[in-house]
Amino acid sequence: MTIALLLFWEVIKIGVNNSHELNVYKPIDGKYEYSKTLLGELESKYIYVPLSVIADTKMDIRRVAAFSYLRVHCGLNNVINFTIPDMVEWCGGKPDRTTNGSNSKILSTLNSFRDEGYLTYLTEQSRSSYMKCKFDTAKYYESCSNGYAVIYLDEIEKIMNYKKENLKDSSLNNTTILLVFAYLRNKIRRRPNELAPEERTSDGIRKRKERLSDAYWSNVNDMANELNISSKTLSKIIDILELELKLIVTDRAYRVKNENDEFRTLPTIFANAYKREDKYLLDTGDNYSRTEIELKAEYMKKYYQGYKIDKKKRKELK
Repeated sequence: MTIALLLFWEVIKIGVNNSHELNVYKPIDGKYEYSKTLLGELESKYIYVPLSVIADTKMDIRRVAAFSYLRVHCGLNNVINFTIPDMVEWCGGKPDRTTNGSNSKILSTLNSFRDEGYLTYLTEQSRSSYMKCKFDTAKYYESCSNGYAVIYLDEIEKIMNYKKENLKDSSLNNTTILLVFAYLRNKIRRRPNELAPEERTSDGIRKRKERLSDAYWSNVNDMANELNISSKTLSKIIDILELELKLIVTDRAYRVKNENDEFRTLPTIFANAYKREDKYLLDTGDNYSRTEIELKAEYMKKYYQGYKIDKKKRKELK
């Protein structure tokens, strides 16, 4: 099923896509980023995924994909009509009605959402037949007040349509890729567009960018532990998100020796491949992402003496 056919949108339909490199930084009406370009239909629609869902490792690894399905399919009256096999296929799997099959795992995830207060079933539970539920938006926005990830519908479509036939790692699938992307989208904080009066100069804008870079740094092992997936799987997903799906940009970790002559692996820096705000593209390309990574690297010198960008660690785009 194509997202373009779905009835629910988080924001209204607007614009056409005229994406291009944007390199100009000017304060306009108290805002500074950047020359704005209208986004296309799917590119301007987004959903929120609460951090509590992303971080809840007691739930199935499909939790972000299943939650995204519910938000995208939610009608104007907050009622969702679906079958479990449809949701399984949305999550990139094959329907299986056996006791421990994919249908049961998705239903278990829905039951977790119900227990958390997101859903009320309006029909009997079924691993194969038609179901209807009502989504509790009050609970949804309450959860989002404690943190969330903004994911655009074209990004969901790109991830859920991603196919890699030769991958043999059973944990490496569309739902795990979407989970990692949601985690990173939450962690890579977006610098607010509004300028304070004292910041409305070129120097003020520069200092603001240095103080609030659109980047995130972490050790891959720590991230893997938070998501309860293997570091090997996470590293592969990071490659897919950066090199194949072009959704993120990274500066890879490298090893250094400390004062005791012991090796230590430094953190990886992550940035978004582009910056959007509602229906607009604000910036994209290396001028944006690499600049934000360099700003974060400069900041990290406070914690890691001599931290530097290591271009040799970068993998080539395909």
